Amino acid sequence: MRVLVLDRMVHSYSSLDDPTRLIYGYEKIYAEATAYQARNHKPLRALSIGGGGYTFPRYMEALYPDSQIDVVEIDPGVTLVAHELLGLRPDTTIVTHNEDARMFMAEEPQQKYDLIMGDAFNDYSVPYHLTTREFNERVHAWLADDGLFMVNLIDGPRRDFLRAYTNTLRQTFKHVYVVPAVRSWRESPRITFVLIATDSPLDLSAFHGIDAGDGEPLLAQQLLNQADTDTLLAEGRVVLLTDQYAPVDQMLAPVFRQEELSP
Repeated sequence: MRVLVLDRMVHSYSSLDDPTRLIYGYEKIYAEATAYQARNHKPLRALSIGGGGYTFPRYMEALYPDSQIDVVEIDPGVTLVAHELLGLRPDTTIVTHNEDARMFMAEEPQQKYDLIMGDAFNDYSVPYHLTTREFNERVHAWLADDGLFMVNLIDGPRRDFLRAYTNTLRQTFKHVYVVPAVRSWRESPRITFVLIATDSPLDLSAFHGIDAGDGEPLLAQQLLNQADTDTLLAEGRVVLLTDQYAPVDQMLAPVFRQEELSP
């Protein structure tokens, strides 16, 4: 197992011997949602916004070898490290585009993806231009009619950013699901969430039979129902993130300062 550290944070764990080994809870949720989509899409067409250690693209390549897997990674140095040290094979079928995802998706799509996965939020460093309604509309344009847009984010007990991002996704997609990646999320000072946005409602019963190879259907266990999501949104101020107004840094500052309660 090798560890990729970007700035001060452990960004990913990569098993050189077993690319299907996943460590983070959000990766396991991604894996279960991918298995859900794979039931009806052969081959899968997937786009990852952010490459990092290429842990999940390598996972998909190993389990779904006929799939089309594209990665938009802004830093070519990160891609080089993945090739040289993190097990990304020279003959990989994963196609990388070293550019900003906002610029990549500004183009009109030549094809549409069954899965678009956001993995460009690095701890408290969030590219605000990838959180806005305008960007979500570009994602929507690249997504198949029954496609899933999945994003993982970090927030704290105040959950200001989580509320804003969930609300913003709801302006573009008909259905938005919130999945805490840990069971103790209400008590934790720092929580990872997965948001799944789609125009086609998920068959939630199907997830009880899907796991990430560990026998534990995490998504089915952790998914918030609609009432809980609405309650979460009602816990505080709800912001709409746009290209003109996206105070993401201010929302995450209390998490960085480890503030527990809203004023």
